[in-house]
Order: sequence, then structure tokens, then C-alpha cells
Amino acid sequence: MAILKWAVSLLLLLLVVLLLNTLNFKVQEVHIQAALDNSAINKDAVAQRLSQALQFQTISSVELENKAPFLAFHAFLKSSFPQLHKTLQLEVVNDLSLLYFWQGSDLTLKPMLLMSHLDVVPVDNETLDRWKHAPFSGHIEGGNIWGRGAIDIKSGVMASLEAVEDLISQGFQPKRSLYLAFGHDEEVGGKQGAKAISTLLRQRKVALEFILDEGGSIVGGGIIPGVENQVALIGIAEKGYVSLKLTTKAAGGHSSMPEKHSALGIIAKALVDLENTPFPANLDFSKALFQNIGPAMTGLNKVIFANMWLTEPIVERVLSNSKTTNATIRTTTAVTMAKGSSKDNILPSEATATVNFRIMPGETVQSVIDYVIDVIGNKNIQVSSVGGFGNNPSSVSDSESLNFELIKNSIYRVTQDTRLIVTPYLVVGATDAQHYTKLSNNIYRFAFNRLNPETLDRMHGINERITVKDYIDVIRFFREVILGANAHHS
Repeated sequence: MAILKWAVSLLLLLLVVLLLNTLNFKVQEVHIQAALDNSAINKDAVAQRLSQALQFQTISSVELENKAPFLAFHAFLKSSFPQLHKTLQLEVVNDLSLLYFWQGSDLTLKPMLLMSHLDVVPVDNETLDRWKHAPFSGHIEGGNIWGRGAIDIKSGVMASLEAVEDLISQGFQPKRSLYLAFGHDEEVGGKQGAKAISTLLRQRKVALEFILDEGGSIVGGGIIPGVENQVALIGIAEKGYVSLKLTTKAAGGHSSMPEKHSALGIIAKALVDLENTPFPANLDFSKALFQNIGPAMTGLNKVIFANMWLTEPIVERVLSNSKTTNATIRTTTAVTMAKGSSKDNILPSEATATVNFRIMPGETVQSVIDYVIDVIGNKNIQVSSVGGFGNNPSSVSDSESLNFELIKNSIYRVTQDTRLIVTPYLVVGATDAQHYTKLSNNIYRFAFNRLNPETLDRMHGINERITVKDYIDVIRFFREVILGANAHHS
């Protein structure tokens, strides 16, 4: 009986702790300042210029042969932003990438760098009939601007240029110098664009106060389950990347007399073992995310995230069951390619497969290779990186810094939304920012796009478009960042 009383008392104490933690798990109160620049933007003019920008088929490829669309786009930018091109210095890097510099009046302040990219992904010909308006038409209808690059991310290129052109027209002179960097091959790795620009700046011993690239957005409408509030995700790090090739050899021969396992069968077993043995979870980034968005949840979800000290195993299991959230807590394993023999009745003398990994901070390309070799446990399978290429995860930028606060406050000043939650998070894809890690300790990844599940699917997909209203807010956001960066000193 004494043991039962003790157990009941312990259970009651646990319930009290869970309840108190949940009651104290509150959304932080937000005090929003007025925008630093409330001047009007000519919506028809800026929409028309973005429309024209989307008509240039600046499609990236590893071996880019057709430079004409990029060169024509350069000429268009020069004619569209005359004040900017008169005021800022422009360098063309590797023929196609653009680097602008606006010198500030206080050379003791480190410059800032705003990034986007000129290139877009191609459009599959078989999907053309599913586009409401042609993907390179720049069609404007119903308050939307249609076209490849409307979200990813010519809107960022054009909006940052619009912001600078507008500020110049108002007579603004920055204290803090500003770089604008637009690579031409981000969608295929950025080696000729962003990497070349970064190398150029490093050679000049440029040290940057902060860097802002694409990555996170303002999301809502069910992208984060259980959260009705809009959430602005500012990337403070991005995952690494490597594709590993698994290769094994065999005698081959006629398929009428197979060994117990063909070369392809051996590779297939290795692939199944890798899929069934996921990398360990790392909830460090998710903890920061859910510490911010958890208070906006209701019911059991709020109880769970208010008491991670107890519920972490449950959270890990729940996050692992969704492909979206699973990607935020572990190095992911994606089997993408396999090859055996050239004919159905020939046993392969060599079989290969390619597996893509997106690497969590804290791990490396080498640690992924070591893990794969250990899981496979077969010395007859050779493991090598495809093309000898791989990127380690980025460093992690401080989400408590003045620079993070600058971006956060700029978002609030544009939205004027007290229910909006701004939070750091881990970018699961790759951005051009990966090439700039030696130029600043403060690298943030946020594009002022408003996304829901439907609009998220349009990125690299069908019927990509942006509303004119949202695009104007992108311009306003860049104005606020530029003005805000001149209001605080490093």
C-alpha cells in the first residue's frame, strides 16, 4: 500500500510539473516598430520589370553553352536601374555573375552582402501543357506574376535592385558599405558564380558584417503541423552534401546460371541495409525551432513540446515519421540511381548505385563515408564520392546576434504582424551561401517569400508565380535591411 501511495504521489507530482511547464510555455510578446521607410512603391512599374526579368531564359547547366540569355539579362538590368548603375561599382565575374559595390561613408564599419542568383531551373517539356501561362511569359493576371524564377529567385535579384534604386532616388547615402552578389549557376552548385565571387572577395581580404542569402521563408497554412501562426524561418546553417557511389564486381555470365547473389543483388542488399539503418537523430536545431513555435500550439502538442526533457523520444519518433521534419533532425539517405548489365539475360560483371546524403552539422563527408562502410559491412563493395565532390555542413551562425535581430526586426516592420513567429532553423538544401563561409561568421538564409503547401510545390514546379503584393513586400524588406544595417554598428 505504501508503494502504491508513493507511485500515486509521484504521478501527481509529474502531472503538476507537466501542467506548470505547459502554462509557462508562452509565445513571446512582440513589440513592432514602424517601418524605417514608408514611402510608396509604384506597384505597376515594379511588377512590369519583374515580368520582363522572368522572360529571360537564364537556365543553368554545368556546361553552360548558351550565354546569350544571361548577357541579355545583364543589359536589361542596366537599362532598368540607371541610378544604381551610375552610383554602384559593377564587376562581371566569370562572364556571367554580377558583383555590385555601394561604398559607405564610414569605412570602419564592415560591409554587408545581400545575395540572390540569376539562374533558374529548366522546365520539363512534358509539363508545358499544365502551366496556366507559359513558364517564361512573365504573364501578369489576377494580381500574380507568372514564370520560372518568380519564387526561386529572380524576385530576390530584382527586389534588392529595386530597393537600392529607390533609396538612391531618395538621396540615401549608406554609412555601411553594401555588396550585392548574383551568381549565375546556383542551381548546379555555384562553382563558377558564387564560389568565384567569394574567392575574389577573400583575395581582397574583405571581411563582412553579415551575409543574407535565400533559404527560409514565411510559411503557414499547414507546412508546420499544429501551428496556425505564420512562421518566418531564418536559416542559421545548412546541411552538407555528398553523393556516394557503391561499386562491386563479379564474374558476370549468362543469366541461366546465376550465382546466389549477382553483383546487382549484392548492391541491392547494401541499399536496403542503408535505408533500414538511418543516421542517428540530432534534435539540437529542432529544439530551438520548437522552443519558439511550440507555445503557439494547442492541446497535446503544446504539452509535448513544453516538456521536451521527458518527451524527447516521442518527439524524435514523430519527427522521423514525416519526410519534411525527418530531414531537419538527421543526415538523410536517398537512393537515387542504380546500374547493372546492359541486357536482361546477362549477369552484370559490375554493378553500381548512387546514394545522396544531406549531412547534419556535427558530421562530415568523411564521417558519412565511414558510417556507410560500417553499415554495409562488405569489403567487396567500394565506396567513393561521385566526382570526388562533397560539401561539409556549414558553420552555425548566432541567432542571438545583432545581425539576426536586424533581419528579424526587418521582417516584423514589413509584416506588422504581432502573431508572426520568427525563429532560427536548419536549411536542408544547399544555397550559394555555402561558398561564403570564410567571409563572415554571420550568414543567414531568408527570402521574404510567403509559402503554403501549394506555393511550396510551385518552387521548381508547375505554375510558379508570386503575387504583386508579396513582391512589393520583398522590396520593402530589402529596404528595411539596408536601412537597419546603417542604424546599428558592429
